[in-house]
Amino acid sequence: MKLNTGIDFTGGRNYIVRFDQPVKTGDIEQALQPVLGGSAQVITIGSSNQVRISTNYMIDSESATVEDDLVILLGEGLKDYITPGSSINDHILSSQKVGPSVAEDTMKNAFLALTIALICMGIYIFTRFRNWAFSVGTVAALSIDTFAVIGFYSLLWKVMPFSMEIDQTFVAAILTIVGYSINDKVVVFDRFREVHQLYPKRELRALFNDSMNAVLARTINTGLSTILVILCILFLGGDAVRSFVFAMLIGVVVGTVTSLFIASPVAYSIMRTQQEKKQLEPKK
Repeated sequence: MKLNTGIDFTGGRNYIVRFDQPVKTGDIEQALQPVLGGSAQVITIGSSNQVRISTNYMIDSESATVEDDLVILLGEGLKDYITPGSSINDHILSSQKVGPSVAEDTMKNAFLALTIALICMGIYIFTRFRNWAFSVGTVAALSIDTFAVIGFYSLLWKVMPFSMEIDQTFVAAILTIVGYSINDKVVVFDRFREVHQLYPKRELRALFNDSMNAVLARTINTGLSTILVILCILFLGGDAVRSFVFAMLIGVVVGTVTSLFIASPVAYSIMRTQQEKKQLEPKK
């Protein structure tokens, strides 16, 4: 089980190639494997006759002719798809290179951005509710949201009929999920605070149960409404956004579940321990 990392994180080159007729990505990939050493990944971009070819072949080479050599290899592999009388250069719309050092920096910055986002969310929750139990519950739930999306991408990237690369777009999707998911956690904790202010002597377990029951319908309805919109974009939108939208779909589903069954139970467990310790302290 592994991740389908894009050239943003591994280094490599992208070529946008347009043909005169619709092509299948599997056929293009198979045609390029022998000439590119098995390192080609092909996805459809925009229309059925336009593809993006990604490869890290000769990415470590410092030869001045490596770009020209790669174009020649592309021409050899795609000779059956090139219009007679034209060359591969007539079909290449654009090319992009990401060096190994840049890819490594991008990977580090992606993890740093995610770590900072989780820490900032924890600080925000602590500042708002004045109890680190809520912060721990929130960070635990958001971490599960994040790793759930990564896990599904690892399992399904060869199954789904669209690109599921781990690239900068995927990182943006993860950060968007963190921002969306925090809203559900805040709603649950806000309701707990309201109930606690109304009934300060009520048992802690009953307070959490009442709070979760009060927001259960709202949480489910919000989640279902968001999922409906995401499904419309997933099936009716373009290929370029499907990977991002699929990550959002997983994040919304998992985030709705963790708001009720991870964040609140973790906060309850810590607060119960705090109460027990306080009861055992000698009275002055």
